[in-house]
Amino acid sequence: MREYELRYLNGDVATKISTQLDSFVAAAGKEKPEAFFDKIVALLPIERMDADTVRRRVEGLYYTSELIFKRLLAGGKMTRPDIVREAGLKPLSHFHYLTGSREPKNIVLTRDDYLNDPTTALVKLKDDILSVSVLLFKNPK
Repeated sequence: MREYELRYLNGDVATKISTQLDSFVAAAGKEKPEAFFDKIVALLPIERMDADTVRRRVEGLYYTSELIFKRLLAGGKMTRPDIVREAGLKPLSHFHYLTGSREPKNIVLTRDDYLNDPTTALVKLKDDILSVSVLLFKNPK
């Protein structure tokens, strides 16, 4: 998923996510990260009996987290390891254990494996977005 090839997320929704992020940054602390996350999730509804909508949400949340990372890195004050350390981000394997996933552990080793276990990915991405959004308040750019 690292290559930013949007397979399930269409361009219109990606643009709306970017716009939501811009308005979140412009609010500069008036909006809580949870409210921002809820707005992003509202753009990525899951429909019953349609697995592609789950994949679209995973891809949309991944895209959101990468946009936040890019925004923080553009400030030039932090590197990616600094962001991970300060936000307290945990590895995917932590969430694999936490959610009690029945998927084999060897298919969810890296961020590229989010679509192999969407349930675990959704929990991790929510935690990542909320944690990194707090840093975005401290370092808006």
